[in-house]
Amino acid sequence: TWSLHSLALIVDSSGPMYRGYVEPTLSLVLTLLLTVPPSHTEVHQCLGRCLGAIITTVGPELQGNGATISTIRSSCLVGCAITQDHSDSLVQAAAISCLQQLHMFAPRHVNLSSLVPSLCVHLCSSHLLLRRAAVACLRQLAQREAAEVCEYAMSLAKNAGDKENSVINVNPFAPGAGSRRDVHSRHQGVNITETGLEGVLFGMLDRETDRKLCSDIHDTLGHMLSSLAVENLSHWLMLCKDVLAASSDMSTAAPLGGGKDEESEKKDEMDDDTMFTTLGEEDKSKPSVAPRWATRVFAADCLCRVIMLCENANKAHFDLALARSARLKNPKNDFLVLHLSDLIRMAFMAATDHSNQLRMAGLQALEDIIKKFASVPEPEFPGHVILEQYQANVGAALRPAFSQDTPSDITAKACQVCSAWIGSGVVSDLNDLRRVHNLLVSSLDKVQAGKGSSSQLYRESATTMEKLAVLKAWAEVYVVAMKIKKEAETKPKRVLKSTEEDEDDFGTVDELPPDSLITLVQPELPALSRLWLAALKDYALLTLPAEFATQLPPDGGAFYTPETIDTARLHYRNSWAPILHAVALWLNSTGFNASESTEETAAAVPNSQKRATAIMLNQTPGTPPTTKSLLEINKDRMHLILGVSIQFLCSPRPEEPVEHVTSCLQALHTLLDSPCARIHIAEDQLLGVELLSVLHRLLLTWDPPSVQLLVTGVVQQIVRAAQDYLQEKRNTLNEDDIEEKENPLALGEGGESGGLVPGKSLVFAAMELLMFILVRHMPHLSSKVSDSPSHVAAKSHLSEESARLVAATVTILSDLPSLCSPSGCMTILPTILFLITRVLKETAVKSADNQVPPPVSAALQGIKTIVTLPTVKTDETQKQWTGLIRSTLASILEYSQPEASKPILDEVSILTAIALFLWSASNEIIGVQSLQNGCMNRFKSALNSCDPWVQAKCYQLLLSVFQHTNRALSTPYIHSLAPIMVEKLKAVERSRPNNNLELLAVQEGIKVLETLVALGEEQNRVQLLALLVPTLISYLLNENAFASASTASKDLHEFALQNLMHIGPLYPHAFKTVMGAAPELKTRLETAVRASQASKAKAAARQPPPTVHSTPTIKLKTSFF
Repeated sequence: TWSLHSLALIVDSSGPMYRGYVEPTLSLVLTLLLTVPPSHTEVHQCLGRCLGAIITTVGPELQGNGATISTIRSSCLVGCAITQDHSDSLVQAAAISCLQQLHMFAPRHVNLSSLVPSLCVHLCSSHLLLRRAAVACLRQLAQREAAEVCEYAMSLAKNAGDKENSVINVNPFAPGAGSRRDVHSRHQGVNITETGLEGVLFGMLDRETDRKLCSDIHDTLGHMLSSLAVENLSHWLMLCKDVLAASSDMSTAAPLGGGKDEESEKKDEMDDDTMFTTLGEEDKSKPSVAPRWATRVFAADCLCRVIMLCENANKAHFDLALARSARLKNPKNDFLVLHLSDLIRMAFMAATDHSNQLRMAGLQALEDIIKKFASVPEPEFPGHVILEQYQANVGAALRPAFSQDTPSDITAKACQVCSAWIGSGVVSDLNDLRRVHNLLVSSLDKVQAGKGSSSQLYRESATTMEKLAVLKAWAEVYVVAMKIKKEAETKPKRVLKSTEEDEDDFGTVDELPPDSLITLVQPELPALSRLWLAALKDYALLTLPAEFATQLPPDGGAFYTPETIDTARLHYRNSWAPILHAVALWLNSTGFNASESTEETAAAVPNSQKRATAIMLNQTPGTPPTTKSLLEINKDRMHLILGVSIQFLCSPRPEEPVEHVTSCLQALHTLLDSPCARIHIAEDQLLGVELLSVLHRLLLTWDPPSVQLLVTGVVQQIVRAAQDYLQEKRNTLNEDDIEEKENPLALGEGGESGGLVPGKSLVFAAMELLMFILVRHMPHLSSKVSDSPSHVAAKSHLSEESARLVAATVTILSDLPSLCSPSGCMTILPTILFLITRVLKETAVKSADNQVPPPVSAALQGIKTIVTLPTVKTDETQKQWTGLIRSTLASILEYSQPEASKPILDEVSILTAIALFLWSASNEIIGVQSLQNGCMNRFKSALNSCDPWVQAKCYQLLLSVFQHTNRALSTPYIHSLAPIMVEKLKAVERSRPNNNLELLAVQEGIKVLETLVALGEEQNRVQLLALLVPTLISYLLNENAFASASTASKDLHEFALQNLMHIGPLYPHAFKTVMGAAPELKTRLETAVRASQASKAKAAARQPPPTVHSTPTIKLKTSFF
């Protein structure tokens, strides 16, 4: 025995070095297994350990097909069969462990159809080690082959009635007859019903006390759930429901609400609370003893996992209309939304149980259900959602959590569910909204009562957690309320409908007014705002580094004591982000006009909070507070919010929820919407630079596009704040310092030298951040990134989110020159113009629907913004400015050259960019012959395009160029392009338009010709009309051709006739001259006019005469109307 034990240790510790001795050792083990009597159990146990060590040594080689490996594998399988046939439980456990190892290295060679039933039999063994080994093996099998494991386990249940079948092949390797009797006797204890192996494992959770065994059962069920729950949804939901509903006293599980509720409301609450008291009682086959709370908590957790798995599987799980249509096509399809009533029922049962742990799990399940199903519409009632019918149920599930004797962690979780429910927008009845709202109001009263008022049933840190959870819930509700209010203000007001229309409109019958939620929050705002600020002050102090520990208040903060400071940090860390967002919204809505009066503070803030506030203001706790001006108060608030935000954004932990990051960025964006905050951050430029640097650092570690979009929004707010501040300074300088020599345009970054100092320049910090975003989404913009060996060339097409990000970045880039002096502009403009033109080049790709991508629109707008900059046109910078604009236009013309390797360029976007230069820049800058020829060639190429959309847009752009006030700029283009246009329009007579796009191109071309006629001088009017009038008359159809012509051709005929009728009276003398010179034109026009008049007369004749209401001849004495 000891020799075998030593041998097992040597094999196990040697690892691959023992590979050369595997064959003789394995031969020895098999020999001893066959020769040593089974009564020597210690020897067989050691042989099992040796066999397991040998399997581990050979390892993945067992998958091979060579002769040696096949022999070793067969010997291992025989050894496992012999040890598994032993009557001792420890030997059988070793055999199961060996089979588990074999399955890991050579899964194809282990017969699951016999192994799984054998493991199921061992689940009811009286030996803990054997049950442990069986569950551990099932855990591994379920990771990869959960479906097969469940199927083989069910086969054991199907064969349970037949004694023969229940014995044969239970052992994977056909043990002897004596062993079969033992297996059969053990098999009688296996109770696999229609719930399958999962039901057996749930039952074991109630009986087992060994931690390792329970953990393996949890993992096994978790693997089965992940693999099978979505395909077999009803089965898993029924399992969870059976475990949660098997309670012996559900009727006492839901305590009633507090005594503060009104009598009329109390009746409704009792109805709500007793709604589910009889659930599960109709099934008489349930066990008399309820499952333990730990098992029920695990079932509630499984419910949450099922919801999460369905979310990642198919969107029909959360769309009732889609689920019903899919169910009609295939009745076997099953979707989570069809089981919503069961989900609500299970969450209710768990949330109203006696067990606190189960109540927590039930509230978590309820929160998940609310978040996932809040926006699922009800197909039968448009404008409503399916959760509306469960409003009373949700209220009844939440109410017990706010009773006086409820633990703080449950109340805190219930507050979170309340905020999710109120913010979900499901509640359509104001009374139901008030019920849940009143729960939060009662909790707020407890928060305002202070530390010493309530009886301390739990430790101080639990009170801190509860109070912060209440404040967090109120903050989330306030954020949603302000969002709804803002959306309602931006939407157009609905036109009042008549009574009949209102009756038919199901979508607005129970719709709450948009200000109802903010109306409920408004009365609590004075107290809430002070409590929120106090919580933020606490959090700011608690996040100070260790070297500043002396600044912490000795008596604790508003919501924590010095003894619980470490645990309090965790609670503050979970709650600060929504509170920060709410404070920013409150300050923005009040315009920073809310002051802190001593009387109000004394009325609402507890003594401990006053002490903390006094310490923050460097006051002695006993002395009266110094009166602060509103400006100083606002500065303190700004520093508090910015300090908390910058501290968090500097180094957010990797495990930090993305919601905290987004809340912090939204708070900054909201704060900078206020003029007061903009002035503050613009006056202190280093503060803006610091904030931009922190945002840049955040982007290095946080990839989600939602975060990047919010960052660009904050950057835009900072840049606009600086723009407004600089413009105000320039206006003031223009008004007050006219006599002084200082030029107001010289204000801005860069000064006279044009230098931008890193670390002090707002423009430089913004460009660093924006360049990082651009290179992240368009790596080829940077030669360093695109040339690096690690760079993988990505597809050129940007996703929708990336396109929005690039567009926002380009917009901000084009605003940066306005923050600089003329010399500073010359420093940054080469980079900015290069980036904008490259973005235009890469994103101006022709699409099937002719839509302009957001980056292209932003690039075109950026070009216009920069070319029209007023601050750069000074004597010192004029030459450099001219060179920049010329080189930019030349780059765009170069990019527009067609290349075979590039995707089809969007000619319209390039033409628009060229037109922007022609409209905005002076002729002296872009009137160079080479640039002029390049622009004309691009327009000629567009006029000759086969795409009518390109032709139409080209005509529109040419119209604006021809109408330019500077004739020196427009005349060359008219001389070069007008003849081509006339030829193109004359050719329409031979190939008339076949669709609306071709018709639009012709109409736009005629508008350009008409404009040229109007622009021409009087002596040239006849010659110009001689080009236009014959072209229009050529579009007219004779009476026979008109009847068989296409719709587009008929519309062209009508368009030409109307224009001719308009031109005649406008230029009568010239028109007569042209018509007199060509009698055939006059005849054709007269024929068309007569045909038009005749068709109008026929149409008028076909219309029925207007009905005249005649007075009745017999008048009634009584009117019935």
